[in-house]
Amino acid sequence: LITGMLLFSGIGALFSGRIVDRCRTVMPGIFAAIAVLLILGAFFYDQLLIEIGQWPNYPLRMTACVALLAPAAFLMGFPFPTAMAMLSRLGKDRFFIWAWGINGTFSVIGAVAVPILSVTYGQSIPILSAAVLYLIAWPAFYAVLAPPPGGAPS
Repeated sequence: LITGMLLFSGIGALFSGRIVDRCRTVMPGIFAAIAVLLILGAFFYDQLLIEIGQWPNYPLRMTACVALLAPAAFLMGFPFPTAMAMLSRLGKDRFFIWAWGINGTFSVIGAVAVPILSVTYGQSIPILSAAVLYLIAWPAFYAVLAPPPGGAPS
C-alpha cells in the first residue's frame, strides 16, 4: 500500500507541471478534493476494508485497497511540486530550503504520529487530521503565491 501511495502521488507530481500556469484557480479544487476524499475515507474505509478483507483472492484485495487510496494519493502529489515551481517563478528560491525542511519535518512527524493516533483513537482520527491539515495548506499555498517584497519578477 505504501508503494501504491508513493506511485500515485508521484504520478500526481508528474502531472502537476500541467497546472502550474493555472494553479491559482486549480489548486483550491485540489485541496478541497483531497479533504473531501479523506473525510469520506475516515467514515467509510473501516467498513470497506472489512468487506474487502473477506474476499478470497489476495491480489484482488490488494488491488482494491490500492484503488481506494489512488485518487487521494494522486491529488496529494500536486501541492508540493506546484508550490516549488511557483517559488522558482516568483524568484523566491531562498524559500526552497524551508519548503524541503517543512516537508521533511511533517513526513517524520506523520510517520510517528499516525501509528500512535491509529492505535490510540482508531484510523479515522489521523485521516481526519490529514484532511484538516490539507484545508490549512490551502490558504498557506496562497502565501507562496504572494509577490515578494518589492514587487514580483516577471
